[in-house]
Amino acid sequence: MIIKKVSMILFISLALLISGCDRTVQAPGEGGVVFNELMPLSAIQHVEPIQWLELSNIASAPVNLIGCKISNQDQQIFQITDNLIIESQGFLVIPSTETAQYAAHNVLRDAIITYPSEVFNIVEFGELSLSCDGRIIDKVIYEVSPKTVAASARSWQLAPDLPESNLQIEEKKWCSAILIESLMYGDRRFASPGASNPVCEAAMPYVSYNDQESVLINNIDWQATLKVAETEFARKLSTSELPIWGIRDQVITPDIATKIAALYFDNIDMLYKTSPFTMLDWNHAVWHLSWAISNLYRNGNADVKKQLQLAYEDAIKRPETLERYTYIAIDHIRNDIVVMGDIHTPANNRMKQLIVVPGNPDYLQSYDEYEDNVRSPLFLKTIHFLYTLKTVFTDSTY
Repeated sequence: MIIKKVSMILFISLALLISGCDRTVQAPGEGGVVFNELMPLSAIQHVEPIQWLELSNIASAPVNLIGCKISNQDQQIFQITDNLIIESQGFLVIPSTETAQYAAHNVLRDAIITYPSEVFNIVEFGELSLSCDGRIIDKVIYEVSPKTVAASARSWQLAPDLPESNLQIEEKKWCSAILIESLMYGDRRFASPGASNPVCEAAMPYVSYNDQESVLINNIDWQATLKVAETEFARKLSTSELPIWGIRDQVITPDIATKIAALYFDNIDMLYKTSPFTMLDWNHAVWHLSWAISNLYRNGNADVKKQLQLAYEDAIKRPETLERYTYIAIDHIRNDIVVMGDIHTPANNRMKQLIVVPGNPDYLQSYDEYEDNVRSPLFLKTIHFLYTLKTVFTDSTY
């Protein structure tokens, strides 16, 4: 009797479990699945024709792409004929069949679905659409990321932290994959297939490319600002380079260039010995000071270049001395495109505490104001301790 009761309980439990798992996964609604990352065919100047796309389910429930189709600007269509479920907040990477055969990235090699390049391709620039049941789910107009001195190829990525649903095409922000070592695979290819996209440099609020006019600061007090720089270097911190980095896009005179070159040679080797402050370490400091010299040189006139020549020749060699940030440093320091601006909000806020611009209330008014508000060693140690503590608890598995 006991055995029968136990058997009945097990049977009922199994039936409930099965019925609870019996769910119908619906097709995605408009904006529920988005193109999240693309590696167009001609992005790779290589004998291997690498190409792939990534979809992301940003809806709150799983979706089934059976019957959906992906089309391009040439009316080529890839039809999904079998059940293909993407979990909520999940990713689906779809490479070409050839890519899956010899790709250097395991996510591409292990793809559960591929498309034949004989009938469908992601070409250099164009348009992709995902449609299900006759409805457009998502659409993207893209361009190939240019090859640079640091990268043979970079994927085209949707910026993270966008609205969760009902995305409008014009609201989407796309950019090239950032050049950090954790995203590199194969022959200097940078992408994040099957994972969340990292921060998008081009979508940051204070970035400018080859546009010095847009980042100029009027009426800088150069004597006071360089005095701030000297004081910061004397503190021997991993952030000591920031005053020079902050003025790297400004128009300078040969005399100012001479002083900056001297500050560079007096302090560049010191930065290698500095202790970390939050996430900023000597790698970041050396990269940013070298980047500053490179921008000042490339934006300068012939007389400015003459004064910065030796510093520039030294700075462009520094990326290879880094333990990290090597490729993004190469791209910022030696690329044809000059990356300008404060990049992100924390840097923009900090520059206003380091550059003296009398009459502009957003910046320091004098060197004395800098001295009155300089961050003490105790303050810096406290901030770094709290940052370290937060990192430990965030990374903890307990």
